[in-house]
Amino acid sequence: MSLFEQFSNSLWNFRSYRSLSQTKGGKSFLYIFLLFLVIYLIGSIFTGVQANNFIDSLQSSMADNVPDFKLANGSFTFEGEMPYRIEDNGFLMIIDTTGQTTLEDFKEVSNGILITEKDITTISFESTDVTSFSMMGPLEISKDQIIGLLPSLKVLFVIIMAIGFLFTFAGKLFGILMLTLIAMIATSIFNKRLSFSNQWNIAIYASTLPMLVKLANSLTGGPLNGYMFLIYWGLAITWVFLGIYNMPSPNQTQPPVMEQADPNPQAE
Repeated sequence: MSLFEQFSNSLWNFRSYRSLSQTKGGKSFLYIFLLFLVIYLIGSIFTGVQANNFIDSLQSSMADNVPDFKLANGSFTFEGEMPYRIEDNGFLMIIDTTGQTTLEDFKEVSNGILITEKDITTISFESTDVTSFSMMGPLEISKDQIIGLLPSLKVLFVIIMAIGFLFTFAGKLFGILMLTLIAMIATSIFNKRLSFSNQWNIAIYASTLPMLVKLANSLTGGPLNGYMFLIYWGLAITWVFLGIYNMPSPNQTQPPVMEQADPNPQAE
């Protein structure tokens, strides 16, 4: 059975699950690996485009709207009009190197940041934390440096996604193992005779539709995020039960379904 046939049959042809359960271990692993890789790449490209647009927008906004600033030798300088205020939903950030602004200006907000010539103060509810710029030693930061570093975030994103693939795929295999345990329960309920490898394969193919639904949810902005866990596992468990239910019932002498060699290897 070709990869495309495995894919299409796993979605709606429950009577094919007996044949799918007999797929050789290497072929079923290749199937889930390639399916996961394609879905992961599509999701990563979608997220990458959004991240790329955000970084470009942030870079342009900083260049056009943020005054020049520099931190060097334990002292912060700012070229804009002061006090420079940024307010958003109860958060207040003030940059003022003249010494006119005090913590009294933050009494009406729950969170805020005050940047002066010599230190930075973070305010969270009624607690404050002051960090002196002299503690940062020879560190130098400027507006131009930050703008120049923003494009490197795109490379960092690619690296993170590449590493993330290994961990998420490992998580996917663990999820298939859990689904295999559920397949054991379905096997007992419907009085079928299946080996562990048969049940593992059923769990792999039963994961196809839930993975596609999860991808569609991500690409459409996550309208089902609050219910995605229930939808994913609900579909996966349902497909496991339907796949096993539609297998022929064994007679008393029928052995468990064993993996069989592909009679037509060139069809792949």
